Amino acid sequence: MILKTVSYSLLAFALLGLTVSSQAFGATDKLTSAGCKTEIYLLKDIAEAYETQTGKSIRLGSTGNKKAVNLLLEEKVDFIFTCKPIEKLSQGMKLDKEQVSSWKSIALAKDPIIIVANRNSGVTNITKDELTRIFQGQITNWKELGGNDIPVLPAHLSEDLESGLVLLFKEFTVGTKGKLMDDAMEAKAPSMLGNYTTVTSGAISFMNYNTYEEKFGAILKINGVFPNDENIRNETYPLTATYFLTIDGRDNEAMVEFIDFTRSKVGQSAISKNYISISN
Repeated sequence: MILKTVSYSLLAFALLGLTVSSQAFGATDKLTSAGCKTEIYLLKDIAEAYETQTGKSIRLGSTGNKKAVNLLLEEKVDFIFTCKPIEKLSQGMKLDKEQVSSWKSIALAKDPIIIVANRNSGVTNITKDELTRIFQGQITNWKELGGNDIPVLPAHLSEDLESGLVLLFKEFTVGTKGKLMDDAMEAKAPSMLGNYTTVTSGAISFMNYNTYEEKFGAILKINGVFPNDENIRNETYPLTATYFLTIDGRDNEAMVEFIDFTRSKVGQSAISKNYISISN
């Protein structure tokens, strides 16, 4: 599942096409960052591994993309982590192109969500809209989707856990400020979801790609697309997010070291704990 790890040197970093300022920033024992409220879970894994290996810490701010961009513009953070590349973010925020002309977004990982149903549902494919309606309580029987005449029983991790999985699922379906149905089964741990779909007739849930086991039930296609490695990496599978590090053009020695780390064997291992690592 994990793509071949690539080791980046300082020269390779320069080849990213960044505009380097004449006065380099020195190394530091602490980097500061801000960004996407979903991606922060990925950065926590990386930051923990980075500190263990180097003794240097990273302060993470769960601010959302827009505020993070403004913090980087004001040079109040060393880098930001974003769920969109800077090209798309700058368009959405209507930024002056000159302001971000030296910025670069570096892809870190893919974050797919898979939909798993108890095998007696009689359904192998649903649309993204149908998925949304299921978790809003608007579709209540599998026969409405061409399946067997049994109730649809949604389940998901408790929102009290503040899981990145639930946040990402909401982004794909009901929206970040949307609401999942009140009477869905709420699990207190990821393992509970798989156990629930295994034994509960009509159950349906969503989980991280890396946590799925065949015994949990059938993986459903979404819009006719199955979540295999190829469809996730080329993003034809519609429940796939790509996470980025977005940096400006300063020749920041500490940032070069950190980016090298994310491409190292240890960094890639930290990423692949819960995500699909990728290399540029």
